[in-house]
Amino acid sequence: MKYYLITCMQGHHGRGHHAEITFAMMAQNLIEAQDKAKRMPSVKHSRGILMGREITEEEYYERRKISAYDRVYGGK
Repeated sequence: MKYYLITCMQGHHGRGHHAEITFAMMAQNLIEAQDKAKRMPSVKHSRGILMGREITEEEYYERRKISAYDRVYGGK
């Protein structure tokens, strides 16, 4: 398995507007990681993927400590 950061467009911000959200994904390859990210809640499915890159295992586990949604919205 490899580790990836996938940046997606997040919807529900009004017509023509979006926010960005970045998920840490574990997958066999970049395409599989992007497909997993497209299925995450609130991600725009038609043109949702902005960027993807491979990361280290340490960076993956560091990113997974905090939810991607908490990083965007400031947590609880």
